[in-house]
Amino acid sequence: MKILSSKDIESHLLILKGWEESNGVLSISYKLGSFMEAISFVNLICDKSEKIDHHPKITIDYDTVIFKLTTHSVKGLTSLDIELAKFIQETFNELFS
Repeated sequence: MKILSSKDIESHLLILKGWEESNGVLSISYKLGSFMEAISFVNLICDKSEKIDHHPKITIDYDTVIFKLTTHSVKGLTSLDIELAKFIQETFNELFS
C-alpha cells in the first residue's frame, strides 16, 4: 500500500469537508442529536470497515463521535483512509443533513 503525497492529501481534503490531517492521520468530529444516533452511526461505519478490512479509531462521547484514520502498516495515509473517510462523510450527510 502506497502512502499518499502531501499534494494528494490536500486534493482530497478539498472534497472531504470538515476533515483535518495532522501527522499522517485524518480526523473529524460529528455532533449528533443523541447517544443512540451516535451508536447507530458508528455501527454503519463498522460494517463498512469490516468489509474493506480497514478500521478507524473511534471515540464516542455521548452524542459526539470522533473518527481518526491512518494506515498503521505504512505509518501514513493511503487510499483506504480516503475511501473510508468518503464513506463516513457520505453516510453522515445521508442520515443527518
